[in-house]
Parts: sequence; structure tokens; C-alpha cells
Amino acid sequence: MSAKSAADVVWRGGEATPSAERSGRIPSPAAPDRSGPGVRSHWLSRRRLMLVGLQLVVLAISAAVIYGLVRKVDPAAVISKAGHVSWKLVAVAIALNLPTSLLRARRSQILLHRLGYHVPFVRMTWVDLAGQTLSWLTPAASGDLSRPYLWRNSDRVPVSAGVATVVYERLVTIVQLAIVGGVFAAVIYLPAPAVAGLVVAGLVLLAVPWWASRIVRGSGGQGMPASRSLRAGLIRALFQLHDLGASARLTTVFAGYSVLIFVVSGLQVLLLAWAIGAGPGLAVAVAAYCISQVAGSVSTLPFGLGAADLVTIGLLTAGGLGHAAALVVTVLVRLAMTLPLGIAGAVGIMLLGRPHIPEEAVATAAPPR
Repeated sequence: MSAKSAADVVWRGGEATPSAERSGRIPSPAAPDRSGPGVRSHWLSRRRLMLVGLQLVVLAISAAVIYGLVRKVDPAAVISKAGHVSWKLVAVAIALNLPTSLLRARRSQILLHRLGYHVPFVRMTWVDLAGQTLSWLTPAASGDLSRPYLWRNSDRVPVSAGVATVVYERLVTIVQLAIVGGVFAAVIYLPAPAVAGLVVAGLVLLAVPWWASRIVRGSGGQGMPASRSLRAGLIRALFQLHDLGASARLTTVFAGYSVLIFVVSGLQVLLLAWAIGAGPGLAVAVAAYCISQVAGSVSTLPFGLGAADLVTIGLLTAGGLGHAAALVVTVLVRLAMTLPLGIAGAVGIMLLGRPHIPEEAVATAAPPR
């Protein structure tokens, strides 16, 4: 079942009964159709091959750039840095994955609550971890769209509300990562007055969801459609997405949670730098985390390999670390942050089970007010 047809089943409420089955007659064999499944399968195979080829090209480019950086590093210096790691600080950095995961889960819970639905906090945490791991394994973080189905199966949250929540979260978080990362990166390169101006501009841009919703207010018609069709479900998701953005309080709270997550994650990077005796500022660590996440999110490779690592190495080097230290810290980031969260997400997937798309009719009525 394709993604479109699967979503159509959920929003429409089931597949239509074939006309031949309703009439009780058995249709006569039809002539082979050259535009049928075989052709589509062939087209999909070519598409997969093109995607794999693109991923290999991006991997080759990323590997070439990283190789160029590594060539500038003295292998003995890297080994020396890696051999003097304070594993106690690494353990503290690993432990900080717990508060960041809980903060992300609470942030998602607030969005769904705004739409009138509730997912228990523990289950929300596992769903968020599972979605994050699946997003790492798929191009452009598309695996995160499994979360609406997990919410639907476990807590009967309509898919339209789940899609609106995930889309809001992904789009707004990418913008916030770019803004916060850019402001903190400016501390490395620009004088204090310029940084102060960028901070003011950043605060205005963090309110993008609110003023964007104000701009498009009133352009969407009179209300959400009651139909169960795929088109109506998508329209409902757009209405709910607008509802999320229209709340100034929600925009502020969401931005507050995001900035707190970014700072704690930057602290993890800083602890890993301290673990090898390096001492970049917190601004450098936060910038390295935020901008590397943006690069990893738009990457076509699993876990944002290559692009995210290149950004981390580059910003840590610009922040005063030597090439050897920046390379070791980047490897430790993968060990202390990506690996534990990926394992936790895999556990979440096992606990929650596969996202199941129901075959029965499912009402997706508007949430209570």
C-alpha cells in the first residue's frame, strides 16, 4: 500500500467496496494493461536506483571533504587526544540525553494539547524517540511522519492532528535551529554590537509561526470540512497547523522549550570538548550543535552522516579547537549523543510496535473546544 493510499484509508475511513462484489457478478478477465503494476514497479525501481545513486554521490562528496580535513591532522595528535579522554565527563554528557528527550516529549505534548488531544507523557517520550530514530534513517527526516500513526493507534489521535503537530514541530524547529545557531556562531566572528543586533532580529524571527499565521488569517474559508476524504483530511491538518501558529502563548512556550533543548545539547558538546582537555565557549558548542542539526536534517544520508560531521568539525575549529581536537569531539558526539538516542529509539519502536494503519472506518472529527 502506498503512502497516499494508506493515508486515504485512514482519512476516508476504509476502502470502497468493489462494484463487482456489490453486484455479485464475477468480472471477465481483462486484457493486460501496459501501464499497470509492472510498469509502476519498474518506475519505482528506477526511482530507488536514482535515490541510491544520489545518496552515494552525497556520501562521496562528504567523505572527500572530511578526508581533506583529516589530512591536515597529525594522526599521532588524534591518537594522543583520544587516549586522554575523561570518560566521567563523557558519562555526564550521555546522561544529559535524558532531560533533552523529556523536554522534546513535553514540547510535543503541549502541541497536541492545544489541538484538544492527550498522549501520556511516558508514551509520548517513547514515540518521540522512535520518530527521531526513524527520521535519522530516512532522507530529509521523513521517518518522523510515523508518529501520527503511533499516536492514532495508541491514543486515538486523528491522523490530521498528528500530521499538523509533526509538521509544525519539524518546520519551526529547523527555523529555530538556524536562528539560534546563527546568533551563537556570530559570537565567534562578529563584534558585540553586531551580535546584539542579531539577537534582536532573532527574537523577531522566533515569532515567525505567530505572525505568519496572522498574515494568512481568514484566507482558509469558514471552517474545517466534515468529509472523511484524503483531501478533507489534509485541509483539516492545514487548519490545525494554522491553529498552532496563531497562538502567541504557544509560540513563546515552544520557542522557550526549543532554546532550552539547544543549550543543554550545546552543553553536551562542551562537556565532550572538556573531556579531551579542550575549552571552547558555550556559544561555540551551541552553534556547532544547532547548525550541524540543520545540515543533518536536509541530508539524504542516514544519521546526517558527512554533512553534520563536517559542520561540527568546521565550527569547533573556527571556535579555537585544533583540527585533531575537533575531529575527536565530533566522534565523541556520535558516541555520546547519536548512539544512545538511536538505541533508545530502537527500544521505543520495539515497545510501540509497527505503526498500524487501520482498515476500519476512522472518524477524524474536529477536536473539542
